[in-house]
Amino acid sequence: MKGNRFFKIREKFTKYFLILQDLSRKLGVIVAGLCNIVIVLCGFLFATLLIARLGFYNHQIVQDNLVSLLRNILFITYCAKIFVTYIARNPDGTIQIVNRKGWARWIDISATLLATIVLLANTNVVWFEALNDTFLSGFVAISFVLLLIFVSEFYKVSKILMLAKLSPPMFFAVSFLILIFIGSGLLMLPDVHIGEISYFESLFTATSTICVSGLSIVDLPATFTLKGDCLLLVLFQIGGLGVMVFTGLFAFAFTGTVSFKDRLMLKDMFSSDTMSDVFVFLAKVISITFLFELIGAVAIYFSIADTQIKYPIFFSIFHSVSAFCNCGISTLPDGFANPLVEGNNLLLLSVAILTTLGGIGFPVLISLYTTVNYNTRRLLHLSTRRQSIIRNSMKSNMATQIALIATISILIAGTLSYYALELKNTLANSDVASQWIKSFFCCATARTAGVNVTDVSNWGNATIILIMAIMWIGASPGSTGGGIKTTTFALALCSIVSFVRGNRYIEIGYHRIGLETILRVLAFIFISLIVIFSAFMLFTIFEPTQRPFHLLFDTVSVYSTTGLSLIGTTELSMPSRVLTMILMFVGRVGPLTLLSGMFVSRKPKYAKYPYINLTIN
Repeated sequence: MKGNRFFKIREKFTKYFLILQDLSRKLGVIVAGLCNIVIVLCGFLFATLLIARLGFYNHQIVQDNLVSLLRNILFITYCAKIFVTYIARNPDGTIQIVNRKGWARWIDISATLLATIVLLANTNVVWFEALNDTFLSGFVAISFVLLLIFVSEFYKVSKILMLAKLSPPMFFAVSFLILIFIGSGLLMLPDVHIGEISYFESLFTATSTICVSGLSIVDLPATFTLKGDCLLLVLFQIGGLGVMVFTGLFAFAFTGTVSFKDRLMLKDMFSSDTMSDVFVFLAKVISITFLFELIGAVAIYFSIADTQIKYPIFFSIFHSVSAFCNCGISTLPDGFANPLVEGNNLLLLSVAILTTLGGIGFPVLISLYTTVNYNTRRLLHLSTRRQSIIRNSMKSNMATQIALIATISILIAGTLSYYALELKNTLANSDVASQWIKSFFCCATARTAGVNVTDVSNWGNATIILIMAIMWIGASPGSTGGGIKTTTFALALCSIVSFVRGNRYIEIGYHRIGLETILRVLAFIFISLIVIFSAFMLFTIFEPTQRPFHLLFDTVSVYSTTGLSLIGTTELSMPSRVLTMILMFVGRVGPLTLLSGMFVSRKPKYAKYPYINLTIN
């Protein structure tokens, strides 16, 4: 009897223990969900305080209460983060951080340790009073830690957009729209601009900056303060690389994994062969971008060492990022035609090279790096992973090879043509070296950067047609530039040559180009022409006093996000300005992306119809 009673007591105890354990686990999941909500709300509050610091710092209330509010947000966010990451358990009983990959786990632990030190430095704990007056207790340290925490949790916010079940092309377009409206609101802050600025002017500037067009209806150097220029720098850096690059990389760095839908979007965005290595590719994209921008900033800094330009370090960084992102925005009135930098060949050459590198495409840059790295290591007789390196080399990637050859051919042909056409016109008063550098500069920046080095209204008609052709072709796939892309143009030429020679298939090297690729080429070219000529027709209606030839040039420039203008956006009427904004957005996102995102058919077709050949000529 005693044994049965003991067995029943133990059975009841085990039963209640398991019930309590299950209830505590469910309660932990609920509390973890509430903590996630708290983290998101604190993130929005932190962003609001940063906006107040950026745009309303001269207000006494902001100066007096900003740091104390940030300390409270840090304490609340830290507690919620600790519970979610190290205390809360998944439904299977495992701690959440254990499910993350190795590097993501160590990044999270390092961020937690740093947050702990900063939190202790901003409290009145007796043992850490020595840290209270150090840099760890200031605005910068608190903001950095909070930014690190919220970046690590940002992928949770992006999941909210996933609930809308948008297709990858539409998600890409919506992310740009959200960034445009956020940027337009930030540009309205009092400390960001000088004098009065309307919301439409702010919206136009944000659209132009994020779409890396560089057009403006206000005088940017005279309108925005140093804070405003810094904000513009951030906007066209994000706009040039794309929102998904940063969100995808951050999510992968702090979690070690990302959803299949994110991988699919990033694979399509950068034309990656597989989804398994897409985030390694993203890390290389960010690294190459910052490396070239740093090198470019150093070159620009030395090129302006003898000038009277204010804030030379910021000037160098701003123009390096602007050039690499193919934005074309300058802090100088009249751009590089300004007397302070006029005739500065080193500056022009640095910007032209940065523009070319930014527009050549990240797949080409990574392939070039892989090839150079392999050949260097082989010459130095170092051990190399030969098979993995050759697999990703230039020789095995036909798309990057076509993009590189097309870019070099366009640059050479464009430079020679510009030199021949403008030798007795805009280049007449320059020495030989300056003539060739200016020719190369105009050809390189016309491919979607649009930095002014001369008054474009002085160009001859033949030069304008040449620049229109270069702008329409644009940059390469997977780059920061616009246009129909160099590979599209090259494949269209190959298609014409193959058809004229009577070949049934398009063969390049030892490869046959697929029918799907040719159809995409046809769609890109045809849709771009439809968009350009539709917009051109509307411009002629809205601007009846302007020359149609100049309106066509500006239309091609806006569509290709180049930013060159023969008329000037300040001279346009309100309907034309609205049309310009829409055309900039369509050109940056891509008309085919928008159309496929809105009208793609989700119903599979199983029936196949017989082929038929039609007489077309």
